[in-house]
Amino acid sequence: MNEFRSTQLFKHNYTIPNGIDLTVNRGGTSSGKTYNIIQVLFVKAWERPKTIITVVGQDIPNLKKGAIRDAQNIISENKIIRSLVESYNKTDRIFTLKNGSIIEFNSYDDEQDAKNGKRDYSFFNEVNGISYEIFEAIYVRTKIHTWVDFNPSSDFWLKEKKIEQRDNVRTIKSTFRHNPFLDEKTISKIKSYEPTKRNIEQGTADEYRWKVYGEGEYAPREGVVFKNWRRGSFPNDIDFGFGIDWGVRDPFALIKVAIDKSKRRIYLKECKYQSNLGSSDILQAVMAHCRKKDLIVCDNAQLISINDLRDKDYNAIPAFKPKVSERIKWALEYELVVDESPNIENELNNYIWADKKSETPIDDFNHSIDAWMYYFVWWYMNVRPR
Repeated sequence: MNEFRSTQLFKHNYTIPNGIDLTVNRGGTSSGKTYNIIQVLFVKAWERPKTIITVVGQDIPNLKKGAIRDAQNIISENKIIRSLVESYNKTDRIFTLKNGSIIEFNSYDDEQDAKNGKRDYSFFNEVNGISYEIFEAIYVRTKIHTWVDFNPSSDFWLKEKKIEQRDNVRTIKSTFRHNPFLDEKTISKIKSYEPTKRNIEQGTADEYRWKVYGEGEYAPREGVVFKNWRRGSFPNDIDFGFGIDWGVRDPFALIKVAIDKSKRRIYLKECKYQSNLGSSDILQAVMAHCRKKDLIVCDNAQLISINDLRDKDYNAIPAFKPKVSERIKWALEYELVVDESPNIENELNNYIWADKKSETPIDDFNHSIDAWMYYFVWWYMNVRPR
């Protein structure tokens, strides 16, 4: 396997010390964590005939855009790996090797779903988007070794349960500096977050993003209001609507919202999040994302703007807002699932208590949060017909 186009992360993940059955890959963006682990999985699958390997993602769309795409790129770029693979079943997402080993890519709805089957190796891609119950159900049914990877953008169960401190666990921390194949444009973008004098003057410095995505360190804000969120895909099989928070200097936020009451989940996806938009820009954003029949629940501060949408036959209504503390109380009873929405994530990571005792949050980092809360708290929980 010397012809591998790999980095030092491949060697670190391939070599498993005695007594270790879980490897945690915690790191910044573009360090090559996922790519190198999947390379390791192909090699392990070939070394041991009829090996079963399960790659777990938070959902199938995320796997297709991430780990599966990496696997396909590895096969196309490396003639050695290509020569080992017999076939790929696109429907079941299973790579079959010529020695009878398989690498399957899957996601699981719940702990019960995850209890089906055993495997020799498992890999949890972006494990901070996967529940502890699903992780534990698969981890305990993995015979040889398990890998996980993630960007430490917020605290989650891995840290809360002190898993990295256990004797049978090792942590490999990586950053963009560990990836010699990274292009200069990506490197410059990551380096622009570092709070240097020049970056501060240019307005690109971001201490939080630098710590998480540049240095691969945990950087949760103290007193964060919403810890009950993870990344995931917006479902296409349940009803949805939209929330709007108007903005001039503050960002205008148009957020798509779906609620699964039985699973206690709120799904969120940002459609527009931008400052200094005129009325025509807002109308264009609504036209691009909303159908005329879709319910759009809006901040009641701009009734003229709501009427403008109604004049265009959009189903826009004002929200008469409950107190912020009441909105938060309702929302904390649900899990938030965020679909490719960096501004929503940024707000959730920065929306903190100004005074926890009086349940008063800061009046900032709340534009997308207000938008989806108008739909969820005011309409869904209090107004909609039962």
